[in-house]
Amino acid sequence: MRWFTAIFLAAAAWGCGSVSAVQNEQAPTNSIGMEFSLIPAGEFLRGSPEDETHRLANEGPRRKVQISRAFEIARHETTVGQFRRFVEETGYLTEAERDVEGGFGINFESGKVQRQSGIVWTAPGFPDFEQGDDHPVLLTSWADAEAFCRWLSEKEGRTYRLPTEAEWEYAARGGTSTAYWTGDDPRALRTAGNTADSSLAKRVPAARQSEAWNDGHAFTAPVGSYAPNPYGLFDMHGNVWEWVADWQQDEYYVAAPEVDPQGPSKGQFRAIRGGGWFNSAAQNRSAQRIYFEPTFRYCLLSGFRVVRELD
Repeated sequence: MRWFTAIFLAAAAWGCGSVSAVQNEQAPTNSIGMEFSLIPAGEFLRGSPEDETHRLANEGPRRKVQISRAFEIARHETTVGQFRRFVEETGYLTEAERDVEGGFGINFESGKVQRQSGIVWTAPGFPDFEQGDDHPVLLTSWADAEAFCRWLSEKEGRTYRLPTEAEWEYAARGGTSTAYWTGDDPRALRTAGNTADSSLAKRVPAARQSEAWNDGHAFTAPVGSYAPNPYGLFDMHGNVWEWVADWQQDEYYVAAPEVDPQGPSKGQFRAIRGGGWFNSAAQNRSAQRIYFEPTFRYCLLSGFRVVRELD
């Protein structure tokens, strides 16, 4: 687990289009109940400024990036119920289910991460707590997320995929350039994201990174429980970290094309974004980025949301 600890710990808008098309009363919805927001083409500043509090080296240097084509992205993280629909229709077994050693859970006495047999998406190992179908699915590997996208693409006759890292940050910021889409004050996340808080600390005293406020959920929260960002997207800060399409290479992040960067063609790790329920506000910033082997599955880190390409 040494590699996990090392990676985890290391780990003004630029005309980015109109943010008026935000909280549509009737958002476009697909056959399994996913709602989508239309993200306009535009430009933004990717990464964090050098003076941003808690900034990590892999978040810079800050650069202008252009997203040349509009796209739709799910307003919510993929839920337990939506993933169950996929499993029931295909018989799919996640990588954690196929592995006798299971997935990574949290030892709630020590607060440390450890691999445990039987820790899978249907049983993330929370003490005296069961996820509902409206909670974000956890413990899915990158390949599990890709398999879900392939199934949904075939089912719907449209292309579904994971967002690129650039698309994800562009959508998450919603036209902002601050540490959070709510501004630079982390206290605003009390109503905008599910982070480690006093309700978690009460259940898990070892969660020493917990914030003083109570956001109402010790573990995961039903998707959409908090305020949406200017693009109508929920849980872009917190709840569960989300896989994106890109391989991770710091060199590429620094020297990537300005227009529609797609990530390196190969690598050892895949990028994952957004923060989670067991992280402090500092680890839920818009620019925060970490990365893991694509086979990794964890009750905090391994969720996802999908992009639906426009016809």
